[in-house]
Amino acid sequence: MTAADLDRAVAHYRELAPRYDHYTRRINRIRERTIAALALQRGETVLDAGCGTGWCLPALAEAVGGTGRVIAFDPSPEMLARAQERPAAGTPIELLHATGEDVLLPAAPDAILFSYTHDLIRSRAALENLFRQARPGARVAATSTKLYARWLLPANWYLRATHRAYITNFESFASPWSLLSQMLEDFRVETHGLTQHYVATGRVPAASAQVA
Repeated sequence: MTAADLDRAVAHYRELAPRYDHYTRRINRIRERTIAALALQRGETVLDAGCGTGWCLPALAEAVGGTGRVIAFDPSPEMLARAQERPAAGTPIELLHATGEDVLLPAAPDAILFSYTHDLIRSRAALENLFRQARPGARVAATSTKLYARWLLPANWYLRATHRAYITNFESFASPWSLLSQMLEDFRVETHGLTQHYVATGRVPAASAQVA
């Protein structure tokens, strides 16, 4: 498996941070759909893994309410600086400068969101670290870009060309959820060959989580 290039990714996002929300505005609907798939409840703790500029944070905070907790991390200081500007609506939000492989969570999440974090969900070490710190049965929802059907070659060429600023590891770009499918229970993915989007869901097995 090809490893992502973290240094190159951080350098990319240093430049992208001021314009990232504008460039990615067309994916807001699929982000909302993925957050809804977590079925968050008041008082729960939710993790936004690789939160970027924190676009999802207000919706997560609203879903868990003032008695809930939102934790988020990202390796890019510039993206985190943008995330710090998001309104919290009275919900505690804790932002951590860390990678998926080394982050230490201050609380065990009941749910984990992976929103446009292709490189992160292609790292088995990162997923093992996060799931180990989650509650058994924690709900997981992921979305990002994938290739179209194989016969749509021009469209797939375009995706690869336009996503080089966001992704450094194109391994398994046709099925980015493949590691999640191996590591989660009740795994499902909603997509088809004529879309570049997907929503994958599942639960952290008790054997993966070390939190009682």
